[in-house]
Order: sequence, then structure tokens, then C-alpha cells
Amino acid sequence: MRRLLQVLTLVVSVGVGFALAVAFAPGVVTPSLTPEPGKKATTTSAATSTTLASTTTRREAATYLVWSTGGLPAGLVAALTAEFEDISVVRGDAVELDVGEGAFVPLDGLAIDPESHGAFDPGGDLADLRPGFVALGEASADFRGLGVGDVLTVGGVDYEVSAIAPDSVVGAAEIVFAQADALTPVTTDRYVLVSTDLARNVFEDRVRSMYDGPAPLRIRTEGESPWLRHGDAVLPQIHIKRALGEFAYVDRSGSEFSPDPEFVDANIVTTEVEILGEVRCHRRVAEMLDGVMGQLVQEGLGHLVDPAGFAGCWNPRYIKSPTGRSSGVSRHAWGAAVDLNAPSNAVGSAGTQDPRLVAVMAEWGFTWGGDWLVPDPMHFEYGIVP
Repeated sequence: MRRLLQVLTLVVSVGVGFALAVAFAPGVVTPSLTPEPGKKATTTSAATSTTLASTTTRREAATYLVWSTGGLPAGLVAALTAEFEDISVVRGDAVELDVGEGAFVPLDGLAIDPESHGAFDPGGDLADLRPGFVALGEASADFRGLGVGDVLTVGGVDYEVSAIAPDSVVGAAEIVFAQADALTPVTTDRYVLVSTDLARNVFEDRVRSMYDGPAPLRIRTEGESPWLRHGDAVLPQIHIKRALGEFAYVDRSGSEFSPDPEFVDANIVTTEVEILGEVRCHRRVAEMLDGVMGQLVQEGLGHLVDPAGFAGCWNPRYIKSPTGRSSGVSRHAWGAAVDLNAPSNAVGSAGTQDPRLVAVMAEWGFTWGGDWLVPDPMHFEYGIVP
């Protein structure tokens, strides 16, 4: 029997995607050593790579991810679509769930074309996705206790849940719409998935030779990233919620909002931490941060953190961007991120963070923004793999 949920409205908040880099280490998402982002291949190198590929034994097909800061430019999407047969262009935007009385719950939304996405949906979980229906990622459905047949009212339209799909198929998104749906609130081309037998270096040369956009470009393949999706260096939002809780917010003005007082009372604490002094963070993150600072003091490395350069932890807002629009909620809104040594580690710079500080932060479960697609070297956030 269908369960009619409370009327919900999704409002889009479109903007730049997370700009990140990633690798996999046991228990922690940490930066990786990868080719320089945004470096364009020359025509000669691309041609040479193609020749090499044509003279070798046919390789088994691999899946590649391509994404760039702020969404993929239309020219690159068109070029990739013309070049490769097995390709899925995935749209992604932050959306707001209206839960009544002026309160909203932020969701991570995608929109796919089930036919082209079929190459990356081996179980056919999204095959029936069409206008009027939505799919949920497994983690999202489990978190909310929802199933196939449940009905969501989105923007005044009833959407039936047609599938619960593996997180690997939907990029760990919370909700997935059909691109053919004229009312879908998700419209930004965020990333593409390509299945091809081209070798990794050949594929990268080919793609970079097509790209002339100003934003950095990231290319990944299976095993290089836990999730093949945009913003692949941090935990998807649903896993942050599963670890640290979910909140509604009210009184949003631009990127700022006031979260549910019950969430704040239950999770946000003010406490004293060695070196830094008073901090206001999620209670779980405060414990991790206290462990970091205690270890630094024990190892004689306390000087690596300037208490005057601590730029805060809890700050309920959407991710800031030059355009004033955003693709998601800042991890600071959960009290799950800290900014250290801020004056000498501005966004977009190489920064001056000592590798020993980065290593100790990683030991305690923090991932670092210094190796993101657009570096944010002051930024450390909760990065424990669920």
C-alpha cells in the first residue's frame, strides 16, 4: 500500500560543484596523487595515443568519470557524446525539501536518462524511471525508511518511488529524477560516465584535447575514487547525514539559514580544545579535533597550528561561490569542518600547511581541502568512509 507522505516542495539551488581531489585509504577519504587537473593535451599527444591504442590488443571496457568545477560546459558534453557510444550525462543540483511551516531539508539530487545510463546500471534498477517517478539511492531510502510505491509530492506533483538503486549506480544521490521530466528541478550537467576500452592515459588525452573551458577538469576511473560522481573527494551528503544527523532549516537568506533548534541542541557543542581554545562543532567532530590537538602537543608539533588562525567550525550555510549560487550545503552547517591557519591558506592557493599536520588530521578522520580541484588548504572536514 502506498504511503502518502507530507507535501514536499523541491526548490533548486544551482551552482558550482565541489572542487575536489581524492584517493582511497582504509577508513578515511584522503587526497591522491593524480595528473594535474585542467592540463590540456596537445593535438600531437592525442593523435599519438590514438595510434598506440589502435595497434594494441583490444582492452576490456573501463568506466571513466569526467567532471569540472561549476558543471560541464555544453561544448564538452556535445563532443563527448559524439565521440563515445556508451556515455551517460548526469545532471546534479542541490534541492530543498519543503516540510511545512517554512522549513526545508536539503537533498542531493541527480537527474539521469535511464536509456543512456543503462551501461552503468547493470541491474536495470533505473530502467523504468520516467516522468512522474523518482528513484532513491539505497542509503537514502534506508535512512528515511522509504520504499518502492511510496509517494512524494514535489512542486505540487505526486512522484512515485519506482526504484531503490545501489549507491554505486546513482552516485550515492538522495533522490534521482528522469531528465525527460519537464518539471524536474535538477538541470545542471554535473558529470559524465563513459565506458570505453581506451587506456587511462589515452582516454585522458582524448578528453583534454576536447576541453577549452577555464575551470579545472577532473578525470577518474574505477578504483581511483570511492564514488564516481562530481565532488568525489568528500563523503556524499547522505553519508554525512547518516553519521552526523539531518536537519531542517528556516529563515534562509541567500546562502545563510537557521537550522532546526532540536538538531543544534542535540549535536552542536561548545567545548575547550587544546591549542585552539573554545570551539563550536558537532559533538563527534569536536572529539576528533580534540584528539588531533592532543596528539600534536604530545608529539611536539603544537606549533603547526596558530590559534589566531582558527577560522571556525560550525557555520550553517550553503557553499559559497563567486556566482552566489551553490550545488550543496557546506559541511560547516553540520559543524563537520574546521578552518585552520586561515590567513596563509586562502582558497585557490597552494597554502602553507605542514604535511605533518595534514597527516595527523587524516589519522583522526579528517580529509583535507588542499588537494581539491580548486584548493582550499585551510579546510579540513569529516571524511570517515561509512
